[in-house]
Amino acid sequence: MMEGSFDPAFRRLADRFAASLDGGERGAVAVRIAGRTVVDLRGGRIDPQAAALWRPDTLACVFSVTKGVISLLAHRLIDKGVLSPSARVASVWPEFAAEGKADITVQDVLTHSAGLPAVSSPVVRGDLYHWDRMVEALAASAPVCPLRAAPVYHNMTYGHLLGEILCRAARVRPLSRLLSTEVTCPLNADFRLGLSPSDIARTARMAGADPASLFAALRSAPESLFARSMAFFAEGEDFNSSSWRRAEIGSGSGHATALGVALLYEAMIGPGFLSAERRSALADLQTASDGADPILGIPLRYGAGVELSLPPGIDFGPSPHALGQWGAGGATGFADPGAGLAFGYVTGEMAGGMGSSDRARTLVAALYDCL
Repeated sequence: MMEGSFDPAFRRLADRFAASLDGGERGAVAVRIAGRTVVDLRGGRIDPQAAALWRPDTLACVFSVTKGVISLLAHRLIDKGVLSPSARVASVWPEFAAEGKADITVQDVLTHSAGLPAVSSPVVRGDLYHWDRMVEALAASAPVCPLRAAPVYHNMTYGHLLGEILCRAARVRPLSRLLSTEVTCPLNADFRLGLSPSDIARTARMAGADPASLFAALRSAPESLFARSMAFFAEGEDFNSSSWRRAEIGSGSGHATALGVALLYEAMIGPGFLSAERRSALADLQTASDGADPILGIPLRYGAGVELSLPPGIDFGPSPHALGQWGAGGATGFADPGAGLAFGYVTGEMAGGMGSSDRARTLVAALYDCL
């Protein structure tokens, strides 16, 4: 069922992907090296209950891989002088200064050190899909964990926090328009935030792991930080709803092809899109969780707006300088500046658990075996 193309040097990766398809995978994988696509493979059904097969333009939800794409937009705007990482958020978003947040900087947001993985006031289920409601709740909130201490993963708040900063600094709305103008169109990357009807028509159905398991803490431990970070979702979300697909949620509702993901993460390390200073800032280790992150339950390392490889939890290969973003269910985008490569993986069969899935780790290992 595998279709697409690959350089013969990457046959081991192709064979591993083919084996995953035999095991029930539905998805795609792509690799770029030195500006060339060396792997672009896909397979399986778009919908497990239908006959249509995965196509070159099939979109899949990439969940938190979206965070890295929004971070790429931030660094693009920093390069253009629209924004400074040391600027206080309140300098472009005055309402954000409420409840002791006046000194929080753009860099604090990029490194998950802004103290807002959740909000201090009660939330209404379903607010996540409404930009203005999320932005107002974040502006009015007090920090819920210490500022500039060990970072805490800003699970569902990162995209609205950083996205509102970027829209205000650039004076462009909505976020999808700014992202398209500055990043995805110039890079010719098939990535969408806020799907149109025509996009939805080519989007894979998410299946696999029980989505309800992600929300179990809302009932079993509602006061936990993880549950509070998930409380913005509507009841019964399965990541196929029209609300999820159409919303602009910079923390997780991005949809892309595997090649689109690889092109975006390639821009973080290759010359021409970001300055050398910005590329260095992305790769530099800025912060690390204090043991297991209280949201994901695994150790995390951060650059400025991206995760850094820390196998087995976040597995972008053996290089400690590899940078990218893991997405729920297994979606992965990363780039390795030492090897000059970028990797994109999307799936319609969500894996359970937090951090890199077994399928993603197997593909990454096969990739490095080919080098």
